[in-house]
Amino acid sequence: MRMNGQQTTSQRMIPPADIATTGGRRLYPCLCMIMLAAFFIFTAGHSSARETRASNEEYERLFVLANVEFTLWHELAHVVIWEMKPPVFGREEDAADNLAMIAEMRMQESEGEAGMLEKLQAVADGWKMEWRLIQEDELENAYWDLHALEIQRYYNIACLVYGANPEKHAVILEATQLPTDRAEGCRDEYAMANHAFDWLLSQGSHRMKDYSAINRRVISVRYEDNRSIEGEKLDAWLKESGLVERLAEAVARRFYLPRNVEISFENCPFANAAWNAETANIKFCHSLVNRFLYLARELQKDRLRQAEASFWQPDAGNSEHAYRLSLRKD
Repeated sequence: MRMNGQQTTSQRMIPPADIATTGGRRLYPCLCMIMLAAFFIFTAGHSSARETRASNEEYERLFVLANVEFTLWHELAHVVIWEMKPPVFGREEDAADNLAMIAEMRMQESEGEAGMLEKLQAVADGWKMEWRLIQEDELENAYWDLHALEIQRYYNIACLVYGANPEKHAVILEATQLPTDRAEGCRDEYAMANHAFDWLLSQGSHRMKDYSAINRRVISVRYEDNRSIEGEKLDAWLKESGLVERLAEAVARRFYLPRNVEISFENCPFANAAWNAETANIKFCHSLVNRFLYLARELQKDRLRQAEASFWQPDAGNSEHAYRLSLRKD
């Protein structure tokens, strides 16, 4: 109502300037809370992204080094076979794979079961991914090749790892889906490969009894800079790990070699590693190291796709509102 020409109200009339001041003071706590919440969400997201990147790179490093180690052991097995000339039944490539796996498992025993299985799983996964890529690209399978097919090498590795200790390595059966028919004989397969390795060691130590340390042959290592986009990082992983030097020293110390051998990391067009008996050289192409990094990332993409393919399905055993998480396995 009006009284004496003035407007009255039971509420205080706040002039525009006062609204801005008083109202602003009232909103500051809310605005601060919103800004703080946004800040924590933003930083948490960045922290999570950093942790994911760090985790991915850690896996990539493990995968690359594990596969470099297996490949080097494979080529060093060729060195031992050619230089010591043991009797070999069957394909030399199969014998080299078996010797490489036994050597890698023995070298990693000091790291504990978990660390060893993780590395050996990375080696097996590398061969399985190679096989998968071949099938996706519809490339012709090289049945005539000196090497076993990639999928065969995958299962051979899984069998040897499982056979080394079926009780402790039972997880390998599920992880690799190794068929029971093959798994039943893996203990014997491992025993034969392990016996062959011990025999080679005994022959080497027998020949080296009269072999002075001064005259002991050496396996030298030479690196060319990896000229690929991520070559500097891969070179750092290799050199900082000391992996190549450890393997070279282990073979030179345990096996009798009649001449010096060189391991060289070189830039070459093909993803390959090979022992050249004429020049006593193992050439390890940087492109193969790059390939291992590519395979590691493909495996991570594959796992991410599987995770994203997770979906909720009605569970017939419960009410219509109950659901269970199902992961597609294509």
